[in-house]
Amino acid sequence: MGRIIDARTRLVNDLAAAGLTVVTDPRNARPLSVLVEPPTMSRGSASGTGSQVLLEFVLTVLAAPPGNLDSLNWLSDTVDTITNIATVAAINAAPGVYTVGSQELPAYTVTVNTIGY
Repeated sequence: MGRIIDARTRLVNDLAAAGLTVVTDPRNARPLSVLVEPPTMSRGSASGTGSQVLLEFVLTVLAAPPGNLDSLNWLSDTVDTITNIATVAAINAAPGVYTVGSQELPAYTVTVNTIGY
């Protein structure tokens, strides 16, 4: 497989090993799960074919509505779990909402950097 799929697989495995419910297909997004979205990719202009690339994944942590204290506590604990995984380089997180169908779910987006090789 390619670098992007391999990096996504490693990330998904690390999240699942921490006890999180992980989905990679937005059709399966649901409360109490972490959606791994497609990454952006960058590399230096002098890099040749086959060199390492920097991949930036957005994880969307989804809680059950409404966005009350119970949801906020679950989101906070889950973001803490993600940032405590030694192999996951979470660089920032921000609260928000994620729409599934016509329902808005309380959410956090967590940005994770990893190397594709």
